Amino acid sequence: MLNKTRIEWCDFTWNPVTGCRHGCPYCYARKIASRFGGASETHSNETVGEECQWATEETGEIHDLEEQIFDYDRSQNAPYPYYFEPTLHRYRLDEPQKKKKPSKIFVCSMADLFGAWVPDSWIEGVFKACDAAPGHTYMFLTKNPRRYMELAEKGIIRTADNFWYGSTATTPETEFFWHDQLNTFVSIEPILVPFPDVAHPDCGIQKVKWVIIGAETGNHKGKVVPERDWIRDIVKACRATKTPVFLKDSLENIWGEDLIQEWPEGMPMDRSDDVPHCRECEHVKMMQEGKRGNRHECQLVGKHIPGRYARISPLWCPRREEGDHDK
Repeated sequence: MLNKTRIEWCDFTWNPVTGCRHGCPYCYARKIASRFGGASETHSNETVGEECQWATEETGEIHDLEEQIFDYDRSQNAPYPYYFEPTLHRYRLDEPQKKKKPSKIFVCSMADLFGAWVPDSWIEGVFKACDAAPGHTYMFLTKNPRRYMELAEKGIIRTADNFWYGSTATTPETEFFWHDQLNTFVSIEPILVPFPDVAHPDCGIQKVKWVIIGAETGNHKGKVVPERDWIRDIVKACRATKTPVFLKDSLENIWGEDLIQEWPEGMPMDRSDDVPHCRECEHVKMMQEGKRGNRHECQLVGKHIPGRYARISPLWCPRREEGDHDK
């Protein structure tokens, strides 16, 4: 199934392909795959671990799965049976068709679908799965934007309005992808250094339709904390070109509570976005809950209200209008 996500700029993540070989030291996806990866059918107890994972990456091995692998050690299906090795999960290709409500879907949040190691056939298979469920908006992100152009030259890239092609940037030297006939955006996350030439007409940020900015997360050694001026310079340049900007919650301590979260023209909004969050409702009751902090409850139904990452009221909320429920 599609996974509800805490990523602010989309509704769901969908991972028909997992794994990546970029080797970014700040990668959250690798940490997740390392923690929940492996399966008793694919690895013996002696070979499970980070050492095995890196060794297999060096061999250039990729995997194509027709069905899920069951992990008997954990008594559940293995989400990442080969850890972070590139893997096509064919059994996930029909998941967008099962979601009837139009949604913004981040495709392959646990992979780089356009990495040089990914066969064209895998990408075309994912595109065809998107074509089969045209009611959704599909958002892609890559650190290899040249692959977009290669796919365009081969006639594989999709030009429909519900396809959005993003480039990940962490430094000014990063390449961006833009195209007059395609929806393109750039995700500057994590921002690691200032972008001094962001206002220059040749800068790729000046040519995309949307800019997302986020800080490095986690508490690991060497974590980069951006300065407010870095963010301000990018926002100022985007204001000059009337490019919408979306500042992620990771910048709240740097930018302030008035985070700019704008959406590009043509990006469909969730119909339930206008349903007030329960914490904004007059029926919310806040109580102290030990060392964990405050607990919020709905006085009308006596249920616990979700936290800060729940941007809309839950389905049981009495204030939800009929027909606004997730179908």
